[in-house]
Amino acid sequence: MEIQEKIKQIENTLKDKRVIIAFSGGSDSTLVAKIASKVSEDAIAVTVDTGTLPWDVIKKAKDVASKIGIQHEIVKENFLKHEKFKENSYSRCFFCKDRMYTLIESISKDKRFDIIVDGTNITDILEDRPGIIANYKRRVKSPLLEAKMTEDDVIEYLQRENIKYSKNTTCLATRIKGPITTKKLNRISYAENLIKECAGLELVRVRDFNKTAIIQVENTSKILDMNLLEYIEAKLKTAGFKRVYVDIGGYHRKRGKLIDSQNGGGAILELPYPIDLEKTCANFDEYTLDDILTVKIDSSIVKISEDGKIIFNNGKDVEDILLEVLPSIRRLEKLD
Repeated sequence: MEIQEKIKQIENTLKDKRVIIAFSGGSDSTLVAKIASKVSEDAIAVTVDTGTLPWDVIKKAKDVASKIGIQHEIVKENFLKHEKFKENSYSRCFFCKDRMYTLIESISKDKRFDIIVDGTNITDILEDRPGIIANYKRRVKSPLLEAKMTEDDVIEYLQRENIKYSKNTTCLATRIKGPITTKKLNRISYAENLIKECAGLELVRVRDFNKTAIIQVENTSKILDMNLLEYIEAKLKTAGFKRVYVDIGGYHRKRGKLIDSQNGGGAILELPYPIDLEKTCANFDEYTLDDILTVKIDSSIVKISEDGKIIFNNGKDVEDILLEVLPSIRRLEKLD
């Protein structure tokens, strides 16, 4: 399916409806907001300021919403007042999303909006994102996912249409190992801003593992200068880090691995989370469910197991089958 066909499908999902967009100003929510601003009966972009975002996220979200021409509302709540968030267990991501949607739902009910939508795209399904379980619980729609928009599709369309978006919207809590504190958030924010300014980089992550700073950047070569590294180390130690390391592999996301079969007959995709087979099978027309879920996509047979493995036979192109299968996957609601 061509990108323009996917955009048309998104337009049909949002057309003539009163829509609230969970809005960060990042590429995905920006695209959804842009389309909603053109085709929806009414649309509002809502950004939840959790108190754990990079310092410039809210300002950039305002700027992006203004350029799109969509009404923008900011809801503030300090998530550090919630113990389930502060303890930073595996369920933190779910709790964060669930609380955000609770706050957005209150606006939706007050102003009588039809649907809440987010910017989840099909590439996101390859990652371990427990927060998506909140989408199921709150019945939040994901137009990009339903239209099979990939991350590359989104960026290509935004660039082609010259639509500006923010490249750094992820919560600082994702960088922390162990309990989340204001002190940790502040030193991470300081460290990332310092490195951005010194190296002229947009995408910087500084992970805080028990006062050990792990630096990940989009282009590692830009910080591989001994004078610069010594300066960064000194500044980060002054901020409270005891050790400073650079991840020479750079910033990367942990995604499911697609492994080609040795005999050339198909492939295996290993997702980094368990799959709820019963809820997944409800999204397919032709299937059998025993210990594994077997579905038919045109002439191809796909086998899905609870441990996250998706096995493709030697039918049509695996990438095409993936685009058909991934929007229907429902992860197991296991948060411990």
